[in-house]
Amino acid sequence: MPCWPDIWEQAKHLLPFVGLFASVIVYLALVALLLRAPKLRKRWLRITSRVFGIAAIIPGAVILPAFLFGLALALGNPPTQIRAVMSGDGQEARVRYDAGFLGRDYTAVDLKRTGCCRHTTVFWHGGPSSLDDVKIEWLDNRHLSLTYHARSDDQQHCEQQVGEIIIICKYLGWPY
Repeated sequence: MPCWPDIWEQAKHLLPFVGLFASVIVYLALVALLLRAPKLRKRWLRITSRVFGIAAIIPGAVILPAFLFGLALALGNPPTQIRAVMSGDGQEARVRYDAGFLGRDYTAVDLKRTGCCRHTTVFWHGGPSSLDDVKIEWLDNRHLSLTYHARSDDQQHCEQQVGEIIIICKYLGWPY
Protein backbone atom coordinates (compact mmCIF):
# COMPACT_ATOMS: atom_id res chain seq x y z
CA MET A 1 0.00 0.00 0.00
CA PRO A 2 1.49 3.38 -0.98
CA CYS A 3 2.08 5.97 1.71
CA TRP A 4 0.50 9.42 1.28
CA PRO A 5 3.73 11.25 2.24
CA ASP A 6 5.55 9.38 -0.54
CA ILE A 7 2.85 10.23 -3.07
CA TRP A 8 2.86 13.88 -1.96
CA GLU A 9 6.68 13.99 -2.26
CA GLN A 10 6.36 13.02 -5.93
CA ALA A 11 3.32 15.20 -6.68
CA LYS A 12 4.57 18.43 -5.11
CA HIS A 13 7.12 18.85 -7.90
CA LEU A 14 4.20 19.25 -10.34
CA LEU A 15 2.53 22.15 -8.49
CA PRO A 16 4.60 24.93 -10.13
CA PHE A 17 3.68 23.53 -13.54
CA VAL A 18 -0.02 23.48 -12.65
CA GLY A 19 0.15 27.11 -11.47
CA LEU A 20 2.07 28.16 -14.55
CA PHE A 21 -0.35 26.35 -16.86
CA ALA A 22 -3.33 28.05 -15.16
CA SER A 23 -1.63 31.47 -15.46
CA VAL A 24 -0.96 30.95 -19.17
CA ILE A 25 -4.59 29.94 -19.78
CA VAL A 26 -5.88 33.05 -17.97
CA TYR A 27 -3.40 35.26 -19.87
CA LEU A 28 -4.43 33.83 -23.25
CA ALA A 29 -8.13 34.15 -22.39
CA LEU A 30 -7.62 37.80 -21.40
CA VAL A 31 -5.74 38.58 -24.62
CA ALA A 32 -8.42 36.82 -26.70
CA LEU A 33 -11.15 38.72 -24.88
CA LEU A 34 -9.43 42.05 -25.45
CA LEU A 35 -8.77 41.34 -29.12
CA ARG A 36 -12.26 40.07 -29.84
CA ALA A 37 -14.06 42.65 -27.69
CA PRO A 38 -17.49 40.97 -27.69
CA LYS A 39 -20.65 42.98 -27.26
CA LEU A 40 -18.94 46.34 -27.41
CA ARG A 41 -21.24 48.49 -29.50
CA LYS A 42 -19.23 51.69 -29.48
CA ARG A 43 -16.45 51.80 -32.01
CA TRP A 44 -13.95 53.65 -29.79
CA LEU A 45 -14.35 50.97 -27.05
CA ARG A 46 -13.69 48.16 -29.56
CA ILE A 47 -10.59 49.93 -30.92
CA THR A 48 -9.27 50.64 -27.39
CA SER A 49 -9.86 47.04 -26.36
CA ARG A 50 -8.01 45.74 -29.43
CA VAL A 51 -5.10 48.11 -28.83
CA PHE A 52 -4.81 46.81 -25.24
CA GLY A 53 -5.04 43.22 -26.57
CA ILE A 54 -2.19 43.82 -29.02
CA ALA A 55 -0.17 45.53 -26.28
CA ALA A 56 -0.75 42.46 -24.06
CA ILE A 57 0.69 40.16 -26.74
CA ILE A 58 4.08 41.93 -26.66
CA PRO A 59 5.05 40.81 -23.10
CA GLY A 60 3.95 37.27 -24.01
CA ALA A 61 6.30 37.31 -27.01
CA VAL A 62 9.17 38.28 -24.71
CA ILE A 63 8.24 35.97 -21.83
CA LEU A 64 7.58 32.83 -23.91
CA PRO A 65 11.22 32.25 -25.00
CA ALA A 66 12.44 32.97 -21.45
CA PHE A 67 9.86 30.54 -20.08
CA LEU A 68 10.86 27.81 -22.52
CA PHE A 69 14.55 28.29 -21.67
CA GLY A 70 13.78 28.11 -17.93
CA LEU A 71 11.64 25.03 -18.44
CA ALA A 72 14.46 23.34 -20.36
CA LEU A 73 16.84 24.10 -17.47
CA ALA A 74 14.38 22.85 -14.86
CA LEU A 75 13.62 19.61 -16.67
CA GLY A 76 17.32 18.99 -17.25
CA ASN A 77 18.03 18.27 -13.58
CA PRO A 78 19.00 14.69 -12.85
CA PRO A 79 16.47 12.68 -10.85
CA THR A 80 16.75 12.27 -7.09
CA GLN A 81 19.11 9.47 -6.11
CA ILE A 82 18.14 7.32 -3.13
CA ARG A 83 20.02 4.74 -1.09
CA ALA A 84 18.37 2.92 1.83
CA VAL A 85 19.70 0.83 4.70
CA MET A 86 17.42 -1.32 6.87
CA SER A 87 17.97 -2.02 10.57
CA GLY A 88 17.53 -5.46 12.12
CA ASP A 89 13.96 -4.66 13.23
CA GLY A 90 12.88 -3.20 9.85
CA GLN A 91 13.44 0.52 10.33
CA GLU A 92 14.67 2.29 7.25
CA ALA A 93 17.31 5.01 6.95
CA ARG A 94 17.31 6.58 3.51
CA VAL A 95 19.78 9.00 1.90
CA ARG A 96 18.25 11.32 -0.72
CA TYR A 97 20.58 13.28 -2.99
CA ASP A 98 19.39 16.04 -5.33
CA ALA A 99 22.03 17.41 -7.68
CA GLY A 100 21.73 21.16 -8.03
CA PHE A 101 22.94 23.77 -10.47
CA LEU A 102 26.49 25.07 -9.82
CA GLY A 103 27.06 23.06 -6.64
CA ARG A 104 23.69 23.75 -5.03
CA ASP A 105 23.26 20.10 -4.13
CA TYR A 106 21.01 18.93 -1.32
CA THR A 107 21.46 15.74 0.67
CA ALA A 108 19.09 14.50 3.38
CA VAL A 109 18.78 11.40 5.55
CA ASP A 110 15.25 10.31 6.51
CA LEU A 111 14.13 7.72 9.04
CA LYS A 112 11.00 5.65 8.61
CA ARG A 113 9.75 3.32 11.29
CA THR A 114 8.41 -0.14 10.62
CA GLY A 115 4.74 -0.08 9.58
CA CYS A 116 4.65 3.75 9.49
CA CYS A 117 4.47 6.04 6.48
CA ARG A 118 5.89 9.10 8.22
CA HIS A 119 9.46 10.09 7.35
CA THR A 120 11.56 12.11 9.79
CA THR A 121 14.54 14.05 8.45
CA VAL A 122 17.48 13.55 10.80
CA PHE A 123 20.26 15.09 8.68
CA TRP A 124 20.50 17.57 5.81
CA HIS A 125 23.35 19.22 3.97
CA GLY A 126 23.16 21.99 1.39
CA GLY A 127 26.29 22.28 -0.70
CA PRO A 128 28.52 20.39 -3.12
CA SER A 129 28.32 16.66 -2.49
CA SER A 130 27.36 13.33 -4.01
CA LEU A 131 25.27 10.33 -3.00
CA ASP A 132 28.38 8.63 -1.62
CA ASP A 133 29.41 11.56 0.61
CA VAL A 134 27.04 10.40 3.36
CA LYS A 135 27.60 6.92 4.73
CA ILE A 136 24.84 5.46 6.90
CA GLU A 137 25.13 2.40 9.07
CA TRP A 138 22.92 0.87 11.73
CA LEU A 139 25.10 -0.03 14.72
CA ASP A 140 22.10 -1.76 16.30
CA ASN A 141 18.33 -1.20 16.27
CA ARG A 142 18.63 2.03 18.32
CA HIS A 143 21.87 3.61 17.03
CA LEU A 144 22.38 5.09 13.56
CA SER A 145 25.82 6.28 12.48
CA LEU A 146 26.19 9.01 9.82
CA THR A 147 29.59 9.85 8.36
CA TYR A 148 29.69 12.75 5.89
CA HIS A 149 31.93 15.15 3.98
CA ALA A 150 31.12 18.85 3.93
CA ARG A 151 32.82 22.21 3.79
CA SER A 152 32.87 24.12 7.06
CA ASP A 153 30.72 26.96 5.68
CA ASP A 154 28.03 24.71 4.10
CA GLN A 155 24.58 24.71 5.65
CA GLN A 156 24.03 21.46 7.51
CA HIS A 157 22.13 20.01 10.44
CA CYS A 158 22.17 16.68 12.24
CA GLU A 159 19.68 15.62 14.91
CA GLN A 160 21.11 13.88 17.97
CA GLN A 161 18.06 11.78 18.82
CA VAL A 162 14.69 11.01 17.27
CA GLY A 163 12.41 9.08 19.58
CA GLU A 164 14.41 6.18 20.95
CA ILE A 165 16.93 6.26 18.07
CA ILE A 166 20.28 7.93 18.76
CA ILE A 167 22.00 9.46 15.74
CA ILE A 168 25.81 9.63 15.80
CA CYS A 169 27.12 12.19 13.29
CA LYS A 170 30.78 12.18 12.24
CA TYR A 171 32.01 15.18 10.24
CA LEU A 172 35.02 14.32 8.07
CA GLY A 173 35.76 17.71 6.54
CA TRP A 174 36.15 18.49 2.87
CA PRO A 175 38.49 16.10 1.04
CA TYR A 176 38.41 17.71 -2.42
